[in-house]
Amino acid sequence: MTDIRKARFYVLDRDESGGHIDAIPEGFDEAFLKAESLSRCGHPVHVLYTDGASQMQLTRFAQAGIRTSLAPEG
Repeated sequence: MTDIRKARFYVLDRDESGGHIDAIPEGFDEAFLKAESLSRCGHPVHVLYTDGASQMQLTRFAQAGIRTSLAPEG
């Protein structure tokens, strides 16, 4: 069984030049609050997540209109 507390999320926000800002790994609560705040301000936000993320966590992002995808390994 996977421990969802070990899941990490990376909030990617596009800067004004269109490039990605480097994201640091965060827990779900921190990442969700950050992504939701940026999204409300009109920023195009994308969240990468690790294998440990639960379906409920991903659903919360989807309900908030925040795109997610599995983080590449490596």
